[in-house]
Amino acid sequence: HISQLSKKKAAIVTEEEITLFKKPTIYSKPLALLKQGKHCKILRCSEDWCKVNILDLKGWVKKESLWGLF
Repeated sequence: HISQLSKKKAAIVTEEEITLFKKPTIYSKPLALLKQGKHCKILRCSEDWCKVNILDLKGWVKKESLWGLF
C-alpha cells in the first residue's frame, strides 16, 4: 500500500562491525563502531562511500558494508 512506502533511503550494516568516519576516508576521525544489523538512514553516496545518519551521528561508511542500497 502506498501509505507504507517511504522516500527515505535506508540500509542495514552487513559486516560484524564497521567504523563510522567523519569524512569518506579511512584516515579521518572515527566517530563510532556500528554492529551488524544496525539500521541507518542514507543521506548520500559516492562511488565507494555513503554518508549515513544514525541517531544523532552523521558520518561515512564503506558502501560495501551496507545492504539495501539500490
